[in-house]
Amino acid sequence: MVRGCAIVILLVSLMGGVPDRGGAQFSLDRDSLRILLDESSGKERLTLLHQLSERLQQSSLDSALGYANEALILAQDMESPSLRAESHWRLGRLLSRSGAHTEALSHLLEAKRTFEQLGDLASEAAALGSLGALYRRQSNYNTALEHFFSSLNLWEQVENVRGAANILHQIGIVNERMGQLSQAATFYERALRLSEDIRDFSDMAVNATQLGRVYGELGENEKAFELMRRALDASEHLPGKHATASILLELSALYEEKQAYDDAIMANRQALALADSMENPVLKSLSLQNIAAVSAEMGAYKEANEHLQRALWLLETTGVKQEYIKVLNRMARNFLHLDLLAEAVDAAERALDEAMAMKAYELSQQSLFILTEAYEREGDFEQALDTQKRLNAIKDSIFDREQARQIANMQARYEMDQKQQEIALLEEQQSRAELVRNVSMGGVVLIVVIGFLIYNRQRLKIKKNKAELENTQLKEQQLEKDLAYKNKQLTSHSLHLVQKNEAMKELMDNIDRLSQSRGGTLSHELQELRNLVDYSFNLDEDWEQFRLYFEEVHSGFFNILKERYPDLTPNELRLSALAKLNLSIKETATIMGITPNSVKTARYRLRKKLNMDTSENLNEFMMAVEKTASDR
Repeated sequence: MVRGCAIVILLVSLMGGVPDRGGAQFSLDRDSLRILLDESSGKERLTLLHQLSERLQQSSLDSALGYANEALILAQDMESPSLRAESHWRLGRLLSRSGAHTEALSHLLEAKRTFEQLGDLASEAAALGSLGALYRRQSNYNTALEHFFSSLNLWEQVENVRGAANILHQIGIVNERMGQLSQAATFYERALRLSEDIRDFSDMAVNATQLGRVYGELGENEKAFELMRRALDASEHLPGKHATASILLELSALYEEKQAYDDAIMANRQALALADSMENPVLKSLSLQNIAAVSAEMGAYKEANEHLQRALWLLETTGVKQEYIKVLNRMARNFLHLDLLAEAVDAAERALDEAMAMKAYELSQQSLFILTEAYEREGDFEQALDTQKRLNAIKDSIFDREQARQIANMQARYEMDQKQQEIALLEEQQSRAELVRNVSMGGVVLIVVIGFLIYNRQRLKIKKNKAELENTQLKEQQLEKDLAYKNKQLTSHSLHLVQKNEAMKELMDNIDRLSQSRGGTLSHELQELRNLVDYSFNLDEDWEQFRLYFEEVHSGFFNILKERYPDLTPNELRLSALAKLNLSIKETATIMGITPNSVKTARYRLRKKLNMDTSENLNEFMMAVEKTASDR
């Protein structure tokens, strides 16, 4: 099957003349445009040059490049940055298609930069899309996707549905080439929905066909056939029959994969009839090749070669050499199946001569494979050996060419990266120049502002002092409120500690009485409960919370004590804080989880460490410490 050629023809016939910026297709033919060009000048001539370069990009890329170059030279003498940017963009697109990627990059980046400066979002989106296509051709898929998604974002901002659909289609192509077929299907579906929304039948046909082909490769045949039918329906609304014939060729490939050979042949015969009516030899040849492929699948090799011979005659008139060589190789392979070895050798040698003349080594390799097999089956082992040697030499040449291609791609990518760095450096220098200019202008403005500020300074200062005084009074009032609130929190927390520990003490007493009633023994559960109560008395969590509230109200209290009396233990610091709150011995004992007598003993030891006289009051002493802390 030659389905790859069919989809290319479909894309060329439907999308080849569609500008990336979403503009209208040109209505005048090439000859009319050339006549008008001879009589034009200025902007009118520039527009005609753009139109001709667009029209000729499929049939004569060199001519298209010539018109695009002339357009850029003309635009350089005009005072319109937009027209210069458009000329850069159009030339960059054509150079990208011709393989001059480094030069194309320079023009496309210049176009993008200018469109961005002008705030022309649609044109910037088109330039980003062309950059994505350039990177896709370089197989630099990640960078291509980055530019395509940036382009998609801009198309959506300007609400250009056709532009967005085109970019979604491009993203689908990249994912398909990366082997991510499910992802490709997702983007083709989105593109198809948008093209259906705006009733763009050409895009509908292309997106439905490619989506159907992807579903076919995923094995989802029902979806694939349904999409091909939708593509055919869309093609009925298009002028000419190129699209319909191309879609029928794709449909025949799906039928063949499903081994529905009769349906495949019928689809191909329909495509052949359309190609006949259009007198299109390329489409006729593709249809005949597909019919031959189906016939070969069914084992009808003689019939297959009859169709291939007709395709061969058609290709001789078109000058499409590569397809001509492929057909000869297919005929040679079929002759091998028919055991017509002489005919196989003749067809393969003709293919080999044409392929070597074109330096089409991959096609030469196929011919040599067939010749080697044919000579071996004839028993001509000397010829077979010689052919095998030529085959090995061709394989080496293909390998060397592939290596050279990879090196060339790497070199091209390196040059493109260098070019991007140079452009980024130039943009940075321009940004710095703009910054200097802005700073200079800002300096003048600053002098004026400073004069104005000096003039109003005294008046503002008076207002400021008045406002600061009012703020100070408000802050003092707020601080008083905060202090009262924190004192309330501290008191509440202290009471909470007393109540909690009293409850724990009562629970402990109840457990002890229960133990005595049982002869001094406790169950395992009661013993665990008693241990838990003991543990709760020793928890530091309540003390840490208490300390937090205490220090918010009496900041510096602990620091002063530790500075003056570094030998104080943590328990003695706790006792000092509780004494500061003027709590009774009983309340202190409850909070600390000890007996009142233990509190008295602890207070006595604390007084000794503090070097207090017996006449001094511990609470008053602690108040003096707080006053000292607040003074500091």
